[in-house]
Amino acid sequence: MMLTHVVDAYLAKQRSLGTRFESAEVLLRRFCRAMGNRDIGEVTPEAVAEFLQGKGSLSATWMLRYRVLSGLYRFAISRGYATSSPLPTTSPKLPPQQTPYVYSTEELRRLLDATSILKVGHRPHVPAMYRTLLLLLYGSGMRIGEALHLVLQDVDLTDQIITVRDTKFFKTRLVPIGPKLNQELVEYVERRRRLP
Repeated sequence: MMLTHVVDAYLAKQRSLGTRFESAEVLLRRFCRAMGNRDIGEVTPEAVAEFLQGKGSLSATWMLRYRVLSGLYRFAISRGYATSSPLPTTSPKLPPQQTPYVYSTEELRRLLDATSILKVGHRPHVPAMYRTLLLLLYGSGMRIGEALHLVLQDVDLTDQIITVRDTKFFKTRLVPIGPKLNQELVEYVERRRRLP
């Protein structure tokens, strides 16, 4: 059976189970393009190893790709679309995870001061927007994508709670914020309301 047809069947099965599978679908479509228009039985271990490695240096992405392809091949073998898996039987030694960097108070202060230079060539509200974004990221621990997708209705300034929707793992979570960050957000909302 053609690889693209197996992927289509696998994705249909995942959707029927109600699984959120968007990022895995993107990866599987990329896998199909990389392997070319061929039968699933013609996919070689060397081609799979090259796909798992990708273009850059070895990273945690290898394991993510491996997990998604493992699910595909378990499905294909169980349905008789493939007789064996071309995936490697051992995983490479991945580099250690990078330790997150926590900015000191002084470094944060310098970053916040630097937002004022954004006035040149920008609209007048841009410095306040970046200042608020930096404080929001620092004070809440949210990912940048989560912060950028917030709307005013997600921010409850009375109860000092931010609702983060459709997070990395497609869940909604509540993020409590402290009184200083809450006050910054109150001031930002007021500045926004005064804009034409």
